[in-house]
Amino acid sequence: MNRPVLLIHFNRPTATLRQLNVLKEVAPDRVWILCDGAREDRPSEIKKVSEVRELLDHLPWKCEVKKLYRKDNLGCFKNISEGITWFLNDADAGIILEDDIIPDPSFFRFCDELLDRYADEPRVYAVSGQHSSPVPMKIDSDYGFCNYFDCWGWATWKRAWDLFDPDITAWRDRSEWRIVSHRVLHNLRARLYWDMIFRMVDDGRRDSWAYRYLLTIWRERGCTVVPKMNLVKNIGFNEGASHTGHLYGRESETHVQTFPLSHPHAIVTEPAIDRWYEDELCSKSLKVRMRWLYHKFKDRMSLGHS
Repeated sequence: MNRPVLLIHFNRPTATLRQLNVLKEVAPDRVWILCDGAREDRPSEIKKVSEVRELLDHLPWKCEVKKLYRKDNLGCFKNISEGITWFLNDADAGIILEDDIIPDPSFFRFCDELLDRYADEPRVYAVSGQHSSPVPMKIDSDYGFCNYFDCWGWATWKRAWDLFDPDITAWRDRSEWRIVSHRVLHNLRARLYWDMIFRMVDDGRRDSWAYRYLLTIWRERGCTVVPKMNLVKNIGFNEGASHTGHLYGRESETHVQTFPLSHPHAIVTEPAIDRWYEDELCSKSLKVRMRWLYHKFKDRMSLGHS
């Protein structure tokens, strides 16, 4: 496969090995590798980062490789956002995988075809290979468009990333935030939730580049591609994960995408997809919250009787 691929790794050698074993089936010709440095307050991390880099230094297929190994730890936001810029300044467009993402091989063709199809379409900001729904999305085509951004296996273009706003100005400017939030978010629950999220990003409680990119998409009136069927698996649902431990139990089955793709007739966001993201994953509807409380209570009762 000739499409450029950026691999973002850090301190999980087991996850790195699992991903590389899948990637060798696809054997991308051109690979960029980004790896943050160990954190100063975690001496044991030095060995893990070293083990990860040893694996990355010996990819199990022949390819052209470019590496950016950080000497110091920059953190999630700074390391990844600057790393994506480094990648796209060189590659112009490509596929991006973090270390805990295990894609089905069909994910690569899915991204490759849609990167070509929407290369010159300024409204489309990303092609995602993932959604957390346990069943396929209820849409007619093999993918749809939505207002949400999922970074668990995705692809993008330099022309989209060039608009990335690390300063979340569309939230800091309160009059602009009112306009953006009322245009994208259709109830008070969602607006309050996202106002809280961006406040946490702004004061450093969420070291996230992805929320910043999401707000960029909203500000620019853009959208993203979401597959009808989930094409990747996230294996980062554990205590060692930086940002996914709270989602333990929401893993979705990985599917195989068939080709040729069935395309939507127009670039229009699907209300059903937006509703699903907001009600199930983000601000969460009352029904979803009650279901979560029920399962939590059930789990505690099971532990009490074990």
